[in-house]
Amino acid sequence: MKIPYLAVKNITRKPFRSIALILSVALVSGLLFAGAISMKGVLTSISLGAKRLGADLMVVPEGYEEKVRTTLIAGKPSPVYMPSDVLEKVRKVKGVKQASPQLFIKAAVYPCCTDVDAILIAFDPSTDFTVSPWLKGAIDRPLGKDEVVIGRSIPVEKGAEMTFYGKALTVAGYLSDTGFEYIDHGVFMTFETARDMIRQSKEKAVEPLKIAEDSISTVLVQLDPSVSPERGAVFVEYEVKGVKAIASQDVVGAVKAQLLVLLKILLSVGFALWVVTLVLITVVFSMIVNERQREIAILRSLGAKKQSVFSLITLEALIISVIGGNVGIGIGGVALYFLKKPVMAAFKLPYLWPDNVFIISAGAGTLLVSVITGIAAVFYPAFRCSRMEPYEAIRKGE
Repeated sequence: MKIPYLAVKNITRKPFRSIALILSVALVSGLLFAGAISMKGVLTSISLGAKRLGADLMVVPEGYEEKVRTTLIAGKPSPVYMPSDVLEKVRKVKGVKQASPQLFIKAAVYPCCTDVDAILIAFDPSTDFTVSPWLKGAIDRPLGKDEVVIGRSIPVEKGAEMTFYGKALTVAGYLSDTGFEYIDHGVFMTFETARDMIRQSKEKAVEPLKIAEDSISTVLVQLDPSVSPERGAVFVEYEVKGVKAIASQDVVGAVKAQLLVLLKILLSVGFALWVVTLVLITVVFSMIVNERQREIAILRSLGAKKQSVFSLITLEALIISVIGGNVGIGIGGVALYFLKKPVMAAFKLPYLWPDNVFIISAGAGTLLVSVITGIAAVFYPAFRCSRMEPYEAIRKGE
């Protein structure tokens, strides 16, 4: 009778105990897999979002720094406005190479997408150096009046019309997914379109926009390479009163700080569960060995070698670990897919689902950890069992 057959029979003979062990391994592997995918998704999104942001500094009204960070990271637009003459003042600051304005407007809920919190973003194509480069992948011509380019989280087809504050806008294209809410929930338009919408809202909108037509929300700044973002921020704040200069690195740093908190929680919980699982499997297999001393002694008496007995116990643990690992990976992946949005929203973190190569690698790594855990836990019970003399084992098993 072959060892794999005996191992499977022994596992199925005690289904409740085997299922409990499988679920223990599944719990650890599920948390490990979901944690790895989550971390990778957030880091990818941060990296891509930072590249898409494209500016060294963001100049905003003093006291509104956190609101702007929330707009960028969580896609929750806030009423942040300042006079447009700030733009010219910033351009005259030492070390400023380029400066371009943007205007944030919170979108009214529209019928097609009541579950999407869109943010309307106006930019100036003649001076812009942040939005225009990555709009090229969405539209192969300059963005026209009454046209918009939208983020992937807004479920509207190209060529369709969207109405904001009584103004109809045509979707000219949509951007690739980034996980950065500022982009994925963004509706990008020119300042000409935005100001026309502000004017028309006073007559056509249920709730008119109370924004001065010359308002801007932020000035995006590209610095001379010889000036660091930290020095550039000091120069801007000294020369232009009533504003705060935020380095793009600070926005990314804030996200990474939040990510570190989440990572510490996952690592702490994961390590605690791993230790508990390791101890549980060790104890259970020690009990199994004690229960099966007579059975093992008979196998030895029939000619089974010590190595065969060791292999039998180890193979049982290996089968349970592989099944538990795969179950955990499946449950962890499904849970992450359905829960990622509320979890990331709670931590105010951007998220972009990793590519298939990383997902497969994470699954393989998780399965390897599950197998190592099972084998490590069962090593001592299997070793002790294989060293028993047949006569002594039969006497203890009676």
